[in-house]
Amino acid sequence: MRIVHVSAEVHPFAMTGGLASVASSLPSALHGAGHDTFVITPLHSQEGVDLEWLDGPFRTPDGMEFGLGKSVIPGSDCPVVFVASNEYFNRRGLYGPTGSEAWPDNAARFSFFCRAALEAVSRLGGCDVLHCHDWHAGLVPVMSRLQGGPPAVFTIHNLAFQGTFPLDQFAATGLPTAMAGLDGLEYHGGFSFMKGGILFSERVTTVSPTYASEVTTPEGGFGMEGLLLQKRGEGRLEGILNGIDNELWGPEDDPSISPWFTPDSLRRRSACRSALLEECGLTLPDSAIVAGVVSRLTWQKGLDLVLPALEGLIAEGRLSLAVLGTGESWIEDPLSAASRRFPGRVFFRREYDDPLSRRIYAGCDIFLMPSRFEPCGLSQMIAMRYGAIPVVRRTGGLADTVTDIREGGCGIVFDGSEPEALRQAVGRAAEAYGDVRSWRAMQRSAMRIDNSWTARVPAYLEIYRKASGGGMD
Repeated sequence: MRIVHVSAEVHPFAMTGGLASVASSLPSALHGAGHDTFVITPLHSQEGVDLEWLDGPFRTPDGMEFGLGKSVIPGSDCPVVFVASNEYFNRRGLYGPTGSEAWPDNAARFSFFCRAALEAVSRLGGCDVLHCHDWHAGLVPVMSRLQGGPPAVFTIHNLAFQGTFPLDQFAATGLPTAMAGLDGLEYHGGFSFMKGGILFSERVTTVSPTYASEVTTPEGGFGMEGLLLQKRGEGRLEGILNGIDNELWGPEDDPSISPWFTPDSLRRRSACRSALLEECGLTLPDSAIVAGVVSRLTWQKGLDLVLPALEGLIAEGRLSLAVLGTGESWIEDPLSAASRRFPGRVFFRREYDDPLSRRIYAGCDIFLMPSRFEPCGLSQMIAMRYGAIPVVRRTGGLADTVTDIREGGCGIVFDGSEPEALRQAVGRAAEAYGDVRSWRAMQRSAMRIDNSWTARVPAYLEIYRKASGGGMD
């Protein structure tokens, strides 16, 4: 079976979040298991990319020219095919000039990308299944269905981002006008790429089983719960957990940390903890606990709860906090102020720094993810791989990957979305931390959980088999 993935971003070439990790690691795992697969993505920048340009010319059905360059995902032989267009890509931001702004021509940009991706698939020998990721690739299933092309699987990574645009931009899609109606892409007076991907795919997946249920509710469906309930009723909606690439994430050989350690040499992790404290300028008694955060700083992630919940513990010297990430100023600014108010107890770096993120995973005692909603989440899986105990809210993929210590698991799980719920959860973690022997046993168990992409491949192969069979079996 030949599977082609279509994604707006692929790690390490372009990345704003977990989508890029999935679009790199899942195809690599499929390819490593012997399946014929490659990824199509925009060429956002040629810097650092070793490209083999394919002989053209290449044109979309409406005559727009583009280039195709080929490379491979680092650490894998899985091919990546880049769609090159100086008009639409090669900009300083993937989706906008800043994280809170969008390019005004995004409807045209990603309509072009979807047309070019389908043309590339045709020119490169076709495929059995198209696997399209998030709204940016949402028109691929629509166009493929209209052209009698390959069936599609569509994965919702985050339903909050729907690729919705005014109807006066619909012409940019190149689709027939009839597709702008209720039976097509029309959505609350505009049109939605996400709706197209859901409606015209043979199978729809989300990135965790719990999230597959949440998106069919008014609270989690963001207006698309009716369509997704219909898909679920037809047996065409499933949740498959994301995984992590154990070749990229592992304390046994991570060049960003020292010393390396395994579940069987866990005592060496204490040196990583000491190194993190020194790097971040944190000082605390041996009995205190170190909490880590590596995240986008947004309302979704619940990180506005952290300071109101934990300031008392910080002031008492019972907890230190290391935060790495960028996001919304109303969350960033209080963290900056806290780092000045509590020197030696709160560290905040307003950026994403991959090596430092790894040292936080390897050195913190607990890893905080109080998300209001979380389709899957990768950080909790990475944290466990590095021996950090996750403290998470019971939602989405966090509920599927972290089991509370009261139920024999390796994490702390709480239900509320207010500071007091997080404070109590961290208090339970601190109490458990006091029992060194059981804490070490919990760390070892967490590190041995198999959240690899290799473990997820069979479920995706079954989805592809169903999709290529043209619907229900």
